[in-house]
Amino acid sequence: MENKKTGCNAMDGGNINYEHAERQVNDRCIELVDGNLFDPLAPDPSLMTLEVIAAALANNTRFAGQAKSFYSIAQHSVLVGALSPQDMAAQRCALLHDADECFGLPDLPTPVKPHMPDYVAAQKRIGAAVDGRYGISEDDHKRTKPADRQALLIEKHALKNPRNAGYWNIWSAGVEMPSWVRIDPLPPEASMELILSAMDRVFEMDLPISAEWLSSLDGFDVDPEFEPTPMA
Repeated sequence: MENKKTGCNAMDGGNINYEHAERQVNDRCIELVDGNLFDPLAPDPSLMTLEVIAAALANNTRFAGQAKSFYSIAQHSVLVGALSPQDMAAQRCALLHDADECFGLPDLPTPVKPHMPDYVAAQKRIGAAVDGRYGISEDDHKRTKPADRQALLIEKHALKNPRNAGYWNIWSAGVEMPSWVRIDPLPPEASMELILSAMDRVFEMDLPISAEWLSSLDGFDVDPEFEPTPMA
């Protein structure tokens, strides 16, 4: 029977077709942390495991690396989870809202995105593949977006130059910075442990990223006297 699988991980009789794979690698594929080859321009949802996503989120930084210290997208994602609505649909979205950055097309700084529409469109195709695999809707993204903007305020306060407060207000107009949580940036290894623990809690245990749980972790300073009111 002819094998119908195409792309970077095409198989021939149950074995990897190395000639085909090498040609694809030279073309446009990347190797994922689990060894699979992935085509960013034709994303395969079956390769988008939580472990692969976690590795990329933990090893990549916010603000294109232009921050006072290493601060991972993984830690940012957990913070967004804590600030998001506490239902599981929103929680899954919060942890994966930046997963489109994990598969060969790193995020662009927000001010640059309007000037590179083809790149942004390709990244959105990756995001749509992630959303399709994990059942995340556009409405889920809309409900977690305010938490993403709140996280930005917390992070810029900790990691960016205060003289540019006016600039950051452009991207967070009308958003109030939460007072009950602050960040203590983690290195990549600790960020990996953090995001995997959060993914296990949300995807396996069906429990949200609560303030109480967050207070038990390295990487966050949570006011024990404060009871945040989750957004609807």
